[in-house]
Amino acid sequence: MEACNVSEMHHIEVVQRLIDALDALEIPYAIGGSMASSMYGIMRFTQDADITVQPFSQVADRFCDMVKSEFYISGEAMRHALRTHGSFNVIHFATSFKIDIFVQGPSEFDRQLMARRRTARLTQTGPKDLYVVSPEDIILLKLRWYKETECTSERQWSDVLKVLGVQGDMLDFAYLKEWAEKLGLEDLLKRAMAEASA
Repeated sequence: MEACNVSEMHHIEVVQRLIDALDALEIPYAIGGSMASSMYGIMRFTQDADITVQPFSQVADRFCDMVKSEFYISGEAMRHALRTHGSFNVIHFATSFKIDIFVQGPSEFDRQLMARRRTARLTQTGPKDLYVVSPEDIILLKLRWYKETECTSERQWSDVLKVLGVQGDMLDFAYLKEWAEKLGLEDLLKRAMAEASA
C-alpha cells in the first residue's frame, strides 16, 4: 500500500475506531468502496468509507450506544436499514468523515462477498488486520455502481482499471467472469480488461 497523507491516516484511524465497536459486538464486516480499491490499486484521496456488515438487529441498540459519543448516528435510519437490507451512515464528530454502512442482503452475491473477504492491514503501522472485500468483488461492485450511474462515474471506472492493472494475474478471472455474467456486467468487464491491458 502506498504512503498515506496525514488526512488519509486520520480517516483510516476513524474507520478503525468504528470497527473496534463492530469487533466488540462480533458483527462481521468487510471494508469496500474506494478504501478497498485504493489498497488493491493506486491510492487516491477519499472523502468517505464504505463498510458492509451482516445484519445485527439483536445488538443494534448496543452498537448505537457504543459509537454515539464519537459519531453522529440516527438510530431510526440504522433500524430501517437493518429491516430493509439498506444502508445508513455515521459521521465522525471530530473530523466530519462519513462512513456508509451497508447491511448485507440475502442474495448469493452478497453472501459470496462476505465469505470471500480477506484480512489486510490498511497501513504499515496499523494496529491490526481488518477485513476487506476481495479485489475481484471490489471490481464487480464498482462495475455495478458504474452501470447504475449510466456509465457516467469516471471515478468508479478509473478505480476498476487501477485494480485490474495492479493485481493482474493474481486475480481469479474465472470467478470475475462468472459473476460478471450473473450480474449483467460481462460487457463492462470485457471493456475494462481490454483497457487495463492496453
